[in-house]
Amino acid sequence: MKRVAPLFVALVLSVVLALVAYRVAVHYATVPTADNQAPPESAPADRPEPLPMDTTAIGPAPLSPEQARAADAIERARPIQAAVDQFYADQGTWPRNLAQLGLGYPDDYEGGPVAAISVHPFGEVAVAMKPHVARGGVIRLSPTVQPDGQLVWNCRASNYAAATRLPNCR
Repeated sequence: MKRVAPLFVALVLSVVLALVAYRVAVHYATVPTADNQAPPESAPADRPEPLPMDTTAIGPAPLSPEQARAADAIERARPIQAAVDQFYADQGTWPRNLAQLGLGYPDDYEGGPVAAISVHPFGEVAVAMKPHVARGGVIRLSPTVQPDGQLVWNCRASNYAAATRLPNCR
């Protein structure tokens, strides 16, 4: 029994050394490039150092197809938002519905990912999504009156994850 301890210590040390070797190998591994070749170890001596990249020229990341549909739905509601803006500026109250704005019925705005657009209390513009896009998905555009009387629009979505990933809608 007294001979088991050195064997156990040797086993633990070998496992620890194997883990360290694995970690070092992973840390220094090279990632293949597009043509499945490892990148060169170092740049040629006559090549100048690369300039720092200006990331402001790149712009935002492209939208996924789901996010593009959500952005399209928000864009389709812009004329109704403008009508609510104008109504509030003229009347000092919120419109009750699309008919009060002279814009027809909610189903008149069906198209693309949008099933209907309606106006709710306090000027909220609700964009209902088609079931194949987001079952029960609604994007709500809510106005907030600023001290100077201007309206600022806030976007939030329910049952529509793609809209919540947009930078201007949560």
